[in-house]
Amino acid sequence: MNTAVYTLFQYLRNLAAARPELPLLGDEGGWRTAEECLRRVEAGAGLLYSSGLRPGDLAALRCERSVNTVLTLLCLQRLGAAAVLVSPKEDLRQTAAACSPPLNTAAFLSADGGPLRPAILLRRPGEDAPVRLPLCASGVTPAPVWDDPDAPAFYIFTSGSSGEKKAVVLSQGNLVSNLLDSAPLGGYFEDDIALGALPLDHVFGLALLTGAVVLGHGLYLTGASSPEELLQVIRRERITRMNGVPSLYLALAEKAGRYGVDSLRAGYIGGAPWTPKQFRYIESALGMTLVPVYGMSECIGISCASFHAPQAERMAGVGPFYPANEGRIPREDGSQAPQGEEGEVCVNGPMRMLGYHDPAQTARAIDGDGFLHTGDLGRVDGNGVLHLTGRKKDIIIRNGVNLSPRRIEDALLSLPNVQSAAVVGLPDEQCGELPWAAAVCPEGGPDGLMEGLRRCLAKNELPAGILCLDSMPMTATGKPDKRRIRELLRQNLQK
Repeated sequence: MNTAVYTLFQYLRNLAAARPELPLLGDEGGWRTAEECLRRVEAGAGLLYSSGLRPGDLAALRCERSVNTVLTLLCLQRLGAAAVLVSPKEDLRQTAAACSPPLNTAAFLSADGGPLRPAILLRRPGEDAPVRLPLCASGVTPAPVWDDPDAPAFYIFTSGSSGEKKAVVLSQGNLVSNLLDSAPLGGYFEDDIALGALPLDHVFGLALLTGAVVLGHGLYLTGASSPEELLQVIRRERITRMNGVPSLYLALAEKAGRYGVDSLRAGYIGGAPWTPKQFRYIESALGMTLVPVYGMSECIGISCASFHAPQAERMAGVGPFYPANEGRIPREDGSQAPQGEEGEVCVNGPMRMLGYHDPAQTARAIDGDGFLHTGDLGRVDGNGVLHLTGRKKDIIIRNGVNLSPRRIEDALLSLPNVQSAAVVGLPDEQCGELPWAAAVCPEGGPDGLMEGLRRCLAKNELPAGILCLDSMPMTATGKPDKRRIRELLRQNLQK
């Protein structure tokens, strides 16, 4: 990828100059044009600078899905301060302090006011009363010019299977590179309106915001969470594209017929496995083209299918590595796995994180050649398409044999009426570990599911038991919460 990478503010400024009346950001308070957004971001950055915030400072931001929150985030990027993105469900100070080592946060910010009186609430460490900085103030002295897209810009919290909290450090250039590389693949149109229903403190939601500014299309932000509410938003605002995990798309597809949704054109799907049957059902029910992607907080975009590819090709895997990325699939001994053989997915490129806040965590994740070791297992087929096969740390060792939870989950999802599935390993005195499964299956019980698995799995791959649930515990990003599932299985065993 040879395209020049600029800061988000530079893209916003260029967009406002070329298309000042473009409805860029919307929420329940209405739409704001590109020119209006530029004016408010410039004013807010100047006020933050006058309040003592400087380039390189860390500012914890409460990430509600609203236009004013996005404007506040862009103010920090205009100034060159790094935004520590915190879920609205968490305390700003406690989250920053819980990181190891603790984050030296210069300010705690949240958005305030509606479309007519937008403002930033700023609290300093040790202070209880916030200062209100109005984003529509006139006569504000602009902040000094700052134009380094490669500096630390976002801190995103993530955790592995161990639950260890890690702060991923990303630059604006990481996010911009992802959008520029995916633009030819994602099915973008100039009149697109994206649905901002994903958390802004997670990379999938943050990528939507970056796409609006860099590619110049509308973004409607909503705090709605139920399928019915989201479908109403999609119909009212004529939403054309979205990002989502399979469970979100399936929930929308199930209710879509009652709302007459016909504006959706394209959507990235990732974060969890799906079956070909589910893929076809979503596309048919929502009338849209799904584009599988694979990424993570540590590397925003790793692989991506093409919007223009036929359905069979798109749903075959998670697409080839992005053109700007270099991918490797090493074996356990470090040698490169040949075509079709499983190994750990490793990637290097402009979308790879700068590192973790903790240098020791960075050293464990990025090797001497600059490759991020994702912890995911996969293989590349003869067409260059990446197929994910499981998590390296999730491997279950039963009597010395490695078992893939992903393979067992896929087998469960292939059975009739199974809506979602998750498999974890639990200790066993005789076998070392045994696979146990949880499934959402409105019709049928554990015995019927086990009988179905016997037809498609080897004997040692069969779960020791299956717990049928009314709903699957999910993380904030829409993935099965395996720590909670493991605890439910343990509780069930104790009964």
